[in-house]
Amino acid sequence: MGESNLNISKIDDLICPFCHNKLILNDNLLECSKCKKEYKIIDGIPSFNQKNEYWCNVEKDKMDYLNKKSRETGDWLSVAKEVIPEYLGHIEPFDRADAQYIWPISANARILDAGSMWGGVTLPVAQHCGEIYAVDKTIETLTFLKIRAEQMGFKNVHTVVSPLQNLPFPDDFFDLVVLNGVLEWVAFDQPVVLVNHWGKKRDDTSPQYSKNPRQMQVDVLSELRRIIKPGGHIFVAIENSIGYQYLAGLPDDHVNLKYVSFLPRFMANIITKKKLNCDYRTYTYSLSGYKSLLKDGGYNDLVFYGAFPHYISPSEIIPIKLIKDWKKQVLPLESPLAPSYAKILARIFPANLLKSLSPSFMIIGKKGESEVPEEPRIIRLIKKIGLIDEDEFNIDVIKVAGRKGNFHSVNMLINIHSSDTKYFCKICRNEKYADILLNEARNLEKANSLLEGTEISSNIPNLLYSGEVEGITIEVMTFIEGYYTDIGSHTSLDSSNLKKLDVDIRNSIEFLVKYQKSTHVKDVDMHTHLSSLLDEYVGILDKNGDLPSEISLKIDDLRNEILSLGAVLIPLCAVHGDFDFYHNILFSDEGVNAIDFEHFELEGLPFLDLATLIFNPILMNDSFNNSDMDLMDFMDKHNISSYVTDWLRLYSKLSGIDIEVVNLFVRLASLEQKTKIYPYFRNPFSFPMYKNKNFLQLLSLKFDSKE
Repeated sequence: MGESNLNISKIDDLICPFCHNKLILNDNLLECSKCKKEYKIIDGIPSFNQKNEYWCNVEKDKMDYLNKKSRETGDWLSVAKEVIPEYLGHIEPFDRADAQYIWPISANARILDAGSMWGGVTLPVAQHCGEIYAVDKTIETLTFLKIRAEQMGFKNVHTVVSPLQNLPFPDDFFDLVVLNGVLEWVAFDQPVVLVNHWGKKRDDTSPQYSKNPRQMQVDVLSELRRIIKPGGHIFVAIENSIGYQYLAGLPDDHVNLKYVSFLPRFMANIITKKKLNCDYRTYTYSLSGYKSLLKDGGYNDLVFYGAFPHYISPSEIIPIKLIKDWKKQVLPLESPLAPSYAKILARIFPANLLKSLSPSFMIIGKKGESEVPEEPRIIRLIKKIGLIDEDEFNIDVIKVAGRKGNFHSVNMLINIHSSDTKYFCKICRNEKYADILLNEARNLEKANSLLEGTEISSNIPNLLYSGEVEGITIEVMTFIEGYYTDIGSHTSLDSSNLKKLDVDIRNSIEFLVKYQKSTHVKDVDMHTHLSSLLDEYVGILDKNGDLPSEISLKIDDLRNEILSLGAVLIPLCAVHGDFDFYHNILFSDEGVNAIDFEHFELEGLPFLDLATLIFNPILMNDSFNNSDMDLMDFMDKHNISSYVTDWLRLYSKLSGIDIEVVNLFVRLASLEQKTKIYPYFRNPFSFPMYKNKNFLQLLSLKFDSKE
């Protein structure tokens, strides 16, 4: 087969998409044994297109260049950063496939990614299945997907060019078919280059359609049902035509026009013909509309999830029956992108309507019946490690917000109703970085051991399992009930909000002191210990080129101030390492809780966690970042300085550390933050104190908190 490198057994699996008979390989052609239709093999990819079709975000010439350079260099990622940097977020992050852990599949599943395009879903899923077929009608994007799969070492990815209306696969072939942002497009039979057509008038001639869009969607669903095994499933991710984002005035995702998705179809068609010179054929539906559509396509036992804020890269995936309980998490009250009236609507929005007005849906439908009840894959894995009984099926799975990107985990809440038990599960998003999750689990295990038997042992998660199951690295821990502070980074620092901030900071200080006392290692002489640390900090700053004379003078000033203090002992204790007010501190009726121990250390100074707690809410606040004022001037203007001195007095009183030492905390902490050795997966500039401007200003701060 020359350069095609096709696996012969995979060709044997393909059939003629029209008469469903066997194909015969003849050089670089596949010929139907009955109807004698011939199908080309292009760059090792069998093509069943009956006409040249191109559907992509960018022009064909750019895709051809991307593929050519990716082959030549052997480094598709670097080439993509150069050629299509604006679309890298569509291609490289594995979080586009986070929903795979709610799919009812096993490790050896055969999956079809129908309408795969660049492979944003295909390749993350390829990690954890037997084999996955990527089908698209655009050869250029499939070629790029194939190049990526080869360079990333995935041998179980098979690419096929084909429209979805007639597929070259036998009956009952796949365990699962994925339609991720595709179903709404199947009735739009025109070439599309989004960069040229997004919200612009088209200058081509619309084809004459013989069927309405809904019927074409049903036909595709029926064709997909044909190739799904009995008891197998379809997964559909798609926008809600009456999602709250559209009601709030955001344009339709497919034609970039406001309000068309929930207008009567004939009115939407009039608008798109007038404004875009094309028919309105990208049909989306409401909750009831999708139930009817999937039923007409032949699917039963439909399971619906709401995807927030969008199915493309969802922060939350929630069973629709539970969405009403997640109003605070899923409505964008503080988003700077939300119109002012949307924020008002969000506050008065009835929670019971959320399931119907979710921005996107994720739907799982079944073909026929199966003896074993289907359940999300993550549940089956947790059963396999013995944390859930095999006969327990009254379980809900919720994907909860977490960091994006390949370094980070997929976070799942597991709610077992019969025992009222909740687990928090972290799943390695990209197995290339499994060490990150395993290291965090080891840190949590150490923290659990240190706090065992203390009054705050239940205020951090308890590690229950860490390891690999069916090739998937997971960490399971007890779920910590709680809520994040209301004082978000977009919150104005007026007197009312500062009072709320004061309450949360004080409660957090009380917890932090208990944590530090419970993990106390030893006391050390302040002069000796800090002098040695300052020498170490200076050496690292000098080596990194971060020691201009201005910084050097400030460190000398700090050293002299330390020497001027009397003989004092200071404690060393465990360090959380990222005691961040916005992300890693939860509040509840039982007190303050700490989560995420990826930067945990067994022994260190107590000041980094204190400084992170106090200064992250200030340094990350929009009011400060949009201001040209120095930090101290900003704090004085908003009366924050007086709060900080009160917080330091409280910390000194509770911890027993002399207030003159506590007054040095932010300068010592900023030096520690700036000179740490960070793991490869963490950008140090994501720590607010590390940023050069903030570091210089923090190193200049002096407090006198003495009464």
